[in-house]
Amino acid sequence: MTVLVTRAALDSERTIARLAEHGIAAIAAPAIEIRVYDNPDLPVTCRALIVTSTNAIRAIAGRAELPGLLGIPLYAVGDRTAEAAREAGFTTVRSASGAVGDLAGLLRNEIEPGEGLLVHLSGRDVAGDLSVELALAGYGVERRIVYESLSAGRLPEAAVDALEHDDVDAVLLYSPRSAECFGRLAANAGLTGRLAKTTAIVMSPNVADKASAAGFGHNVVANTPDESAMIESLERFLKGRLRH
Repeated sequence: MTVLVTRAALDSERTIARLAEHGIAAIAAPAIEIRVYDNPDLPVTCRALIVTSTNAIRAIAGRAELPGLLGIPLYAVGDRTAEAAREAGFTTVRSASGAVGDLAGLLRNEIEPGEGLLVHLSGRDVAGDLSVELALAGYGVERRIVYESLSAGRLPEAAVDALEHDDVDAVLLYSPRSAECFGRLAANAGLTGRLAKTTAIVMSPNVADKASAAGFGHNVVANTPDESAMIESLERFLKGRLRH
């Protein structure tokens, strides 16, 4: 059984190691590359920081401004992002353990609209505009872009080889952006037809929509928008294939 992992390089390595613990072989097939901004506009102070990706934490780690931010409460979309924030030195970290909607709900439950500015440290492209949702609820909120996701130049040779020989059991897709980029890279390699016979394990219905548009013949949506749920869905899918 072989699975393609489409996350950016550093995250792909971590996911491949997790899959190995479950006895699943995987190949890194990064669909995106992360470019960290050299001089992001970081806040001096605010009521809380909002983070919806571990990439935002990596983008500010090691910066001269970081020590001044570590005492600000940080609200993370999921547990892995919260863990990365703690590792970076943030002392007050809250996790929504879910999707952007769960994060908005957590913020509304714990912070009143008039209590001060919320700053969303984000990528250039976001799935769902959290800042707009919070502003409509009466919060003072700003989005500060600290990194961007760029399409990879091409799929690795090992991934192309596996697709060409129908050796791929599933492809893990984490975001609408990565699904779009993977579809484009597969098309550039002349592999769109192969995707029609391939299953995508996706993090959310939004990702499933983009995966279908990219040419995947079948999508399995994780029960919750996190990697652990994706791996559980992948295991169920693979066991089902073995039974047949």
